[in-house]
Amino acid sequence: MNKRIIGIIVAVLVLGAIVGAVVLSKYLSRIPENPAGTVGNTSGNLNNRGLVCESDGYIYFANLSDGQCLYRMNADGSDPVKLIDIPVAYINSGGDYLYFYFDDPGGTKFMGIAGRMSGIFRLKKGEKDFVCLDKCTSGVLNLVGNTLYYEHYDNNNGMQLYHSSLDGKDKGLAVDEIINPACALNGDIYYSEQDSQKLKIYRPGGSEGRIFMNYAVYNPVADGSDLYFMNMEDDYKLYRYSLSDGKLTKITEERVDTFNVYNGVIFYQRNRDPALIKVNTDGSSPIVIAEGNYENINCTSTFTFYSPFRENRTYITYTYGSGDSMLFDPVPAE
Repeated sequence: MNKRIIGIIVAVLVLGAIVGAVVLSKYLSRIPENPAGTVGNTSGNLNNRGLVCESDGYIYFANLSDGQCLYRMNADGSDPVKLIDIPVAYINSGGDYLYFYFDDPGGTKFMGIAGRMSGIFRLKKGEKDFVCLDKCTSGVLNLVGNTLYYEHYDNNNGMQLYHSSLDGKDKGLAVDEIINPACALNGDIYYSEQDSQKLKIYRPGGSEGRIFMNYAVYNPVADGSDLYFMNMEDDYKLYRYSLSDGKLTKITEERVDTFNVYNGVIFYQRNRDPALIKVNTDGSSPIVIAEGNYENINCTSTFTFYSPFRENRTYITYTYGSGDSMLFDPVPAE
C-alpha cells in the first residue's frame, strides 16, 4: 500500500512539474503588452516608407547602401551595428520588439527557400532570430497600442486594412477598405479616403471609417495636437489643421511632393524648382537643404534622413541646425 501511495505521489509531482513547465514556457514566450499610447513610429516617417525609427536612445534604420538591411546606431550616430541581413521597411518599435515589413523579390535565399518572400515580421531587440507574423504582400505597417495595422494585398480582394496581434495568432481583416494606417493619434487612425480623398477617421474595432474633414487631403501626418497634410484642392500645398481649436492654416505657397514633420520643423520636397526645404511649422525661416528631387524623408530627434529620387544613397542633415548635410554610409565595427 505504501508503495502505491508513493507511486501516486510521484506521478502527481511529475505531472505537476510538466504542467508547470508548460505554463512557465508560455509565460516566458508571451509578448508583454505595450504601454498605453504606444505608436510604433511617427506618421511622417511611415509615409516615407518607415526606413528610420527612433526608440530608447537608438536609431533603427534600413541601410540603403547595404541592400536596405536593418541596422542600429546610437541617437548621436555612433556605433552602427548591422542587426539582420534582410531588406526591411516600415520599421516599428514597441516594448522589447521591433516590427517591420520584409519584401524580397527573389534577390536572396531566405530560410532555404528561393523566390519571392514578403511579410510582417517581429524581432526581439538584442537578438538575431525573427518571426513571421503574416506572410503577405503589404504596404504601410503601423503598431497602434498592442495591434499591428497594415495594408494587406492579395489578388482576390485587392488592398484591405488588416490587423494582427503582437504574436500573430489573431490576425485578419479589420476593414474592407484601402486605409493607410500611418497617421495614428490617441488610438484613432486618420486617413485619406480612396475615392473622394476626404479626410476620414477610423476607430479600431469599428466596421468603417467616418468623414472627419470635408477636404481632399493626401498623406496626413500627426504632430502633437495638429494634423498636417497636402491639400489636393489647393495644388498639393501644405496645410495644418488644429485638433484643439479647428483652425486651418496654409503653410506653403508652393506645391509639395512629400514631407515630414518633427516637433516644430517641417522638411518637404518642393515640386517646382525641385529642392528639399526645411521650414518651421509656422512657415517661417525656410532653408534649402539640397537642390534636386528627394524622397524617403525620415526624421529623428538628431538627424533627418533623405535620399535622391530612386537612388540607393542616403544623406543626413541635423533636424535642428543650419541645414548642412552629408552622405550617410555607416560602416559597422568588425
